Amino acid sequence: MTAEPSGPDGAQENRRELIRLAAVELFARHGYRGTTVRAIAERAGVDPALVMYHYGSKEKVFSVVIREAMRAEELLPELPELLDELPGAQGENPTQRGPGSRLVRGFLTRWEDAASRSSLLMVFRSAMEHPEASQLFREVAGGELLVPIARRIPAPDPELRAVLVASLLVGLVTGRYVVPIGPLADMDLDTVVDLYGPYADAMLLGRLGSPPVP
Repeated sequence: MTAEPSGPDGAQENRRELIRLAAVELFARHGYRGTTVRAIAERAGVDPALVMYHYGSKEKVFSVVIREAMRAEELLPELPELLDELPGAQGENPTQRGPGSRLVRGFLTRWEDAASRSSLLMVFRSAMEHPEASQLFREVAGGELLVPIARRIPAPDPELRAVLVASLLVGLVTGRYVVPIGPLADMDLDTVVDLYGPYADAMLLGRLGSPPVP
């Protein structure tokens, strides 16, 4: 493997970012399978050896693109530390605080931003079209989003609940942004959160199989 030429750390980070941005563009244009390390290097204006130095493989480039697009660590604060904040001990409805609603809003806010939407669209479309990309998406999403969410859920079957919420979010963004379906695609954000939030709340903390509490 060729070492990165010596130089300021900032210059190396700039090259790494140029490679990532080139990968986002090419994955969006040609899909996961149609994009090569050589093509990424050419688009970034660097030697292919530098792509391998910074990322190691096309698969790892795509994994980094997924992480940057999702930024799961920014979504998780929308789901509070429920063990400390649940009002259940006082006999109140555990969905009143709306952690699922906040998670839905945080996830959709990322999609509402045009700058981040292009990367997210690329990730979702690649994951739907190519088995290899789908596997990488599952690994990243599972490790960085589903597992942390499950650890925060103080209710039976936390892993199942995390998967249910994730499925709700994937279906929502597919119908709103990836393959826009009216009238869902035309609703304002607050209306969408009002419609979907109670279901996410119920999946996180309610009794599974029961309708959400109004």
